[in-house]
Amino acid sequence: MPAGLLNGIRVLDLGSGISGPWCAKILADYGAEVIKVESPGSGDAARRMGPFAGDDPDPEKSLTFLYLNTNKKGVTLDPSSASGRRLLDRLLAEADVLVENYPPARSKELGLDYASLAEVNPQVVVTSITPFGQTGPYRDYQATDIVTYALSGLMYHSGDSDQEPLRNVLDQSFYVAGISAAAATQVALFARLTSGEGQHVDVSAAECLGA
Repeated sequence: MPAGLLNGIRVLDLGSGISGPWCAKILADYGAEVIKVESPGSGDAARRMGPFAGDDPDPEKSLTFLYLNTNKKGVTLDPSSASGRRLLDRLLAEADVLVENYPPARSKELGLDYASLAEVNPQVVVTSITPFGQTGPYRDYQATDIVTYALSGLMYHSGDSDQEPLRNVLDQSFYVAGISAAAATQVALFARLTSGEGQHVDVSAAECLGA
């Protein structure tokens, strides 16, 4: 896919950690204008992930955070506050895509569920990335990489049956989910050209690994 394909597309990145920011970074690398939204105080969880430049565990020196958030602008706001919500809605009204990876219950609590966001901007594509998707009995479960790796069935080729569980290096399930979400988001943007409407892109990390 050529660079610049998404020129003119505006993305709000409310993701934290790996999957959401990785999805948004891919969109940025293809030319989208991506605005990184962080909560005051804690910020993105990736800021606390090593390795750190100079082995200094400073939130501004996380190489993981810096890699996942290149080509992005940044803003700090609290979507649970009245002033933060007003600012978010102003940004949302002019956005084409919103990427988030909150647990479904937390998204609804913050008014970041698709129904609430579509009231502000019916044309927005909302991409939600979670370990197990927006529906089903596991929807609100949290999971580490090794959990989604095991539930997808991929762990069968790692290690020996009489030894402890093993997984591949890095948090691969969240990177796979992020790149899958980026591809699905672009399909949703293409569909909007004919429908004129946005839609909800529901991405499950476990399903991405099992696909």
